[in-house]
Amino acid sequence: MTLRAKVYSVLGLALLFGAGASVWRVKPNWLPHTPAANAATPKDGKESQKEATPVELATAKVGDISSFISATANLRALREVTIATQAEGIVQDVLAEEGDSVNEGQVLCRLDDAQLRIRLELAQEKLAQARIQSEKAVIKVEKANAQIVNARRELARYEAALKEGVSSEKEVASYRYRVDELLHDERISTSETKEFQHHVSELEAEIAQSNLEISRTQVRAPFAGQITQRTVNTGQRVRALDSLFNLGAFSPLQADVHLSERDTRMVRPNQVALVHLDTEESAPVRGRVERISPVVDQSSGTVKVTIALEPAPGFRPGSFVRVDIRADTRSGALLIPKKAVLEEDGQSYVYVVSSDSAKRTKVELGYSSDGLVEIRSGLANGQKVVVAGQGALKEGSKIKIIQG
Repeated sequence: MTLRAKVYSVLGLALLFGAGASVWRVKPNWLPHTPAANAATPKDGKESQKEATPVELATAKVGDISSFISATANLRALREVTIATQAEGIVQDVLAEEGDSVNEGQVLCRLDDAQLRIRLELAQEKLAQARIQSEKAVIKVEKANAQIVNARRELARYEAALKEGVSSEKEVASYRYRVDELLHDERISTSETKEFQHHVSELEAEIAQSNLEISRTQVRAPFAGQITQRTVNTGQRVRALDSLFNLGAFSPLQADVHLSERDTRMVRPNQVALVHLDTEESAPVRGRVERISPVVDQSSGTVKVTIALEPAPGFRPGSFVRVDIRADTRSGALLIPKKAVLEEDGQSYVYVVSSDSAKRTKVELGYSSDGLVEIRSGLANGQKVVVAGQGALKEGSKIKIIQG
């Protein structure tokens, strides 16, 4: 061993002896069976009293409570359509934007209709001329009919004179030819009249078609609602059946929930339904059962039930919601706050106040709603139960009542 190693060994031993002496002076009672250790044990052997557990109480009361059938769904609009144009042309004006509320028949967009209006004016001028020609043809027919009446009278007079020997056969034949000639002219005039009237009808149909095409240049809302999307811009050239807007009717909103056959037996049209947004801070909206599907979906074994509700802030088509359908209501039920109930091994129990201690009591639960639960057995009206602090309690634990 070198000299340096020997020096280090001596110094290490000196440090160990010094540390041991210090510990002995400061903590002599670390060693077992010393008089100091025995002196620290209380001579009477009694445990100190535990402090009472602070708790909050609630009183069991009689009231009404309902049972609900719950399901989830996405809201949808009553109606939602894509509005397309039936005409072709250049967009002149866009009169509605996304989010705008519109009325039925309101103009949403206009196309350039100048060429259609020129065609309409030409057709109207042709119609005016055709009507004049038709009127002239009618007058011509009336004149021919009057001439035929006069000619037949003359023919009858000459035929009577021929029988008396006053007139000649040649004169009678001449009037007969005159009547036949007038009848022929009347048939031609009548045919011309029909032709002019047909031409008038054609022009009237052409004008009606022009008016229809002009009306189609004004794209209108088919029903009242809100514009959910606009896909057209001013100056854009559009063709027939091009999509321009999406329109939705949001009153009422609807939610389609799918329930089991068993649950559906407890549902009827117009039953109350509470619709909740998927957020804790939002208040539920009251709705109603609008209709129940008459068939069962074979793939899922469920029945579609449609819920209708009026729009409210935050409730929009596509929103995820929870729907609670009120299936039954019990009057005179014994109710306590739901937070008072504890579960253990499938058994429900509460802590009931007995003097200044807590007594664990088994209960049978019924309906649960709005933070309250029905007690079918185990409690009586007016009994006080622990609603806060019961997690630290045991049977017979002392309690200290504090205000909630």
